[in-house]
Amino acid sequence: MRLVWLICAVFFINTAVAQKTYVGVKAGGHASSAFIEHTIFNINLNASFLPGVNSGVFIKYLPKPGDTFLNSGIQLGVNYVQKGWKQTFLTDEPSYTARMNYLEIPLEGIGYFGGENKYFISAGLYAEILMSVDKDPEPAADNRGGADFYTYEEDRDREFGYGARLGGGIFRDLSIGTFQLEGFFTYSFSNFIDPGDLVDETPDLSNHWSVGVTLGYMISFSKN
Repeated sequence: MRLVWLICAVFFINTAVAQKTYVGVKAGGHASSAFIEHTIFNINLNASFLPGVNSGVFIKYLPKPGDTFLNSGIQLGVNYVQKGWKQTFLTDEPSYTARMNYLEIPLEGIGYFGGENKYFISAGLYAEILMSVDKDPEPAADNRGGADFYTYEEDRDREFGYGARLGGGIFRDLSIGTFQLEGFFTYSFSNFIDPGDLVDETPDLSNHWSVGVTLGYMISFSKN
């Protein structure tokens, strides 16, 4: 609860002193996968990349620039993000894909510099809520070539998660608005599979991660 109050305090303080506020939308593509392992048992599961899309709305607060080279700000938003993975097998068994659709709520700090072209880096945390899951039919147990198989199960696993987000890119103010290009990396600290007891061979490490790009459009409101 103290962390929630601290975030709210930072948010409102930064809003009060912001020289410029941007409100924007963004969309892009990314590649995602999952780290699925067990602390004790060896799991033979080849999880590869799965393409996905992301979109969202965000607010960026930039206080009055100081005399330093690097200025700072804060950004928060709401995103729709497709996450998941593809598991491949050494047999003729078709690849298995699991796509998990999340509502993601990030809060990030921003460091930026530059003149007309402003270059920025961002880092922060996010919370996520699972909206839906799309899964292929499970592979045949006798045709996996010795591979283990685990996937998200609605009656066992978790709908809520959290993680970290890193980004960087460029934005520029034009007469018709502000355009932004960003590259990003995300990693979930929480496990989407609920392993139960550690002596069970169900993976106790199951983390989403993704890397991608977004293109954003913003309108700005300057403080007089």
